[in-house]
Amino acid sequence: MTSNRRAIGAPHEHMNKKHIPISIVSFAILFAVQYILIYNTFVLRNNQYQVQERKILDSAYRSLMLNDKLFPGGQQLIDSIIRPYYPIFRAAEERGPDEFDRVAQRFCDTLFTSLQSRSNADSLFRELIANASLDTTLNYVLIITDFEITFDGRNYHKILKGRWQLNHDRPYIVIDGTLNVVDKQNQITGLTVSSPQDNSYKIAFELHADNPDSRFYRIIRQMAPTLILSVIAISLVIGIYFLTYRSWVRQKKMTEMTSDFLNSITHEFHTPITTIIVANRSIENLERAATPEKIHEFTSIIARQSLRLQKLIKQALNITELNEYNLEKENFKLVPLLTESVSDYTLSVKQDVKLKFINELQHPDMEIKLNKFLFTTAVYNIFDNAVKYNTATIKTIKIRLLEKQDLIGIEISDNGIGMHEEQFQTIFQKFYRGKEYLNRPGLGLGLFYVKKVAEAHGWRLEIASVKNVGTIFTIWIN
Repeated sequence: MTSNRRAIGAPHEHMNKKHIPISIVSFAILFAVQYILIYNTFVLRNNQYQVQERKILDSAYRSLMLNDKLFPGGQQLIDSIIRPYYPIFRAAEERGPDEFDRVAQRFCDTLFTSLQSRSNADSLFRELIANASLDTTLNYVLIITDFEITFDGRNYHKILKGRWQLNHDRPYIVIDGTLNVVDKQNQITGLTVSSPQDNSYKIAFELHADNPDSRFYRIIRQMAPTLILSVIAISLVIGIYFLTYRSWVRQKKMTEMTSDFLNSITHEFHTPITTIIVANRSIENLERAATPEKIHEFTSIIARQSLRLQKLIKQALNITELNEYNLEKENFKLVPLLTESVSDYTLSVKQDVKLKFINELQHPDMEIKLNKFLFTTAVYNIFDNAVKYNTATIKTIKIRLLEKQDLIGIEISDNGIGMHEEQFQTIFQKFYRGKEYLNRPGLGLGLFYVKKVAEAHGWRLEIASVKNVGTIFTIWIN
């Protein structure tokens, strides 16, 4: 059977389940608000991206298109192609819509193929960029979004038919350029040109320019201060919340443990005080002929219970004084010291408790610098827990000295009731006692004392346990 094992460090903080949903909702709202603000900022900057550059290009392009369409020479090219088609369109309209659509498709094939092959928009755009000293990496696209003809100057007929017909999947016809992304944000110019004369046409075309590959990252770089401040603000809020919540949890836990401590100390003090009072009254009520043996019996009871009270008070008041700076340490041979401790403890327990000491050190005379009183008291506290939390018929405690690399280990194992891994940290907290064991004697200071002694000596404390099987405490000494 495998055991749970963990080195003892800082106490583990348990989250209060009632507050977790509230915390999640609060942080979700905070993140949502921050996201909306950042998104709106991005949209605003996206709309304002290269506004000045677009204005310069728009002004220059419009001035060139005052008496032209699409590109220099574009109007002349369109007029030369469409002029012979007006009578053909009239005749096709009289013969029906199918014939009109066939003529329109043939006309579009001729017109747009000619515009695409004879376009000089590329050289025009590069000249505009150079004259305005703009970013030479800008790409452009020149598109037609509508083309209609009129025979009377009032009623227009759509002639974008066949493969040139516009729809949702194809909202425009590309004449020239390599820009793939076409949207309102990168539109430079949008023109619609028409004439009220008979046998004329209406054309709508647009010029777009952008840095499609770097636009998003450029906007993000512009927003960097906003993003950094937002991350810092959220981190500070989370950090302050976490510190506040952790402090609150600690206070709450300390309040609960203090309450348990008061209940325990009331119970622990009640027994010796009551015993002393009863013994004292018994002495007072003894007849004059009372034997010295009887008086000695009662005075012995009073002495024992007084010593017990003194021990409880000393344990409760002096435990916080343990630290590595006020320890008086001496060199002791570890094997004889543990042998003595095991022997003394054996004499003080009942016959159903068996202690076994195993020495696996290669050098039995090895000396360790320690405080003898604190060390033996810590070891006794572990022994006490091994007996107190044990329901076996024969309570077995094994003490093993072992070596592991440069460390000396004092392993104390028992066949007690064991514990779950969740308890590994809490059992070393001051005044902590398991809820199911509050009826057992003690103040919840024994293992806290053990941990303080280990820390004061600079040692490491390790615990392993299996529920209903037993527990192993190991003190690792450098």
